[in-house]
Amino acid sequence: MYGLQAINAANGWAVTIAGVSIVFTGLLVLAAVMGNMERFLALWDRKGEFFRPGKGKLEAQPVRQAAAPGEPIKPAVAETAAVALASEQIEAANAFQLITNRLGEPFSLPQLLEKAAVHGISHPHRHLESFLKLRLIVESEGDQPGLYQWRKDVRIVGTEAEVS
Repeated sequence: MYGLQAINAANGWAVTIAGVSIVFTGLLVLAAVMGNMERFLALWDRKGEFFRPGKGKLEAQPVRQAAAPGEPIKPAVAETAAVALASEQIEAANAFQLITNRLGEPFSLPQLLEKAAVHGISHPHRHLESFLKLRLIVESEGDQPGLYQWRKDVRIVGTEAEVS
């Protein structure tokens, strides 16, 4: 017995359908894992935040005093400005911040660019120029001209919809 008769006799169609469905399911799972790998890695990097001792403890909140009738009410927390960046720029900003943490603040721009090139950051001059234009990096005040530092009152957020 050969051909289609042999396949029918040995229940080959069911085995074929089972094999195809197993392979297809495996490919779907692989695609889902690969598609969410960035989220998994971000979660893995922040695992220490979830397992910190004393995470569930309540902290005492400061009591706000009422303002006098003629005084304006001051906000309890200083507001931070938010700057929206694309994912590539956020990655470059994170890499630059790691480098500057190692260099120490205030830092020189040529040193930052040199270290960025050593670490393989793509287009470091372009990213640095955009950070300077957005005023994420500002010139240090005081007696150290030519040295720069990150602004502490700015929060970096990702853009809502990125064009691929």
